[in-house]
Amino acid sequence: MANDRLITIFALLAKCKESNSYGESLCKVAADVTDLSGAGIALTSESSVLTRLCTSNDVAGALLDLEMTLQEGPCTDASAGSVTVEEKDLASSTNSRWLVYAPLATSAGARAVFAFPVCIGAVRLGALSLYRDKKGRLTDSQASDGYLMASVVGRAVLAMQAGAPAEALAAELEREVAFDFTIHQAAGMVSVQGAMSVGNALVTLRTHAFATSTALLALAKRVVAREVIFEPASGAWREATGGTYT
Repeated sequence: MANDRLITIFALLAKCKESNSYGESLCKVAADVTDLSGAGIALTSESSVLTRLCTSNDVAGALLDLEMTLQEGPCTDASAGSVTVEEKDLASSTNSRWLVYAPLATSAGARAVFAFPVCIGAVRLGALSLYRDKKGRLTDSQASDGYLMASVVGRAVLAMQAGAPAEALAAELEREVAFDFTIHQAAGMVSVQGAMSVGNALVTLRTHAFATSTALLALAKRVVAREVIFEPASGAWREATGGTYT
């Protein structure tokens, strides 16, 4: 049974790669195989910062942007704890797992979210996230396909990384990663501007992105482009042209 599903997955990947990048193909096939509304793949660093590898559609992209900004959600939990995460109804009044993420994810178009850890042995690589625009649990076959797809993703990431130095990201994988290290670069710049640790700079970035309803990556790009500057004395963000906003 599993072998048959693997053959199906590989056949879908081969067909999808004709018109999409490898990363995009993984996400699109993950959504197709599990019969869910969309999928995303997040990689994790040693500092547990999530990196978006790919998403299958705009809603899946918005969901991963939320996780990168808030540091809470299914991918965050699945990658950190190497456990499968299932939330069958984000809009439930009894849901207290993600107090900030849940209502924002619902507004973005998701009603149920799921995540499978992407691991090779004890090595944690990230997580495969999936969402549905209607509430409900995964069926047994969907759960099984989710596990299988996460395994395929793990091996694909290793294949893309093969041959690169341990401390470097392979060129092929770097091209796939939409994150493009911009958030790390922006955090480094804010840490210098504010004379703070990079960890605190990341918190500062996330806080401002959330407060202004801006995607974390979008804010990071503006910081790197020197369009906005953090001023530690006032705790305000200043437009490079001279205007200040908080």
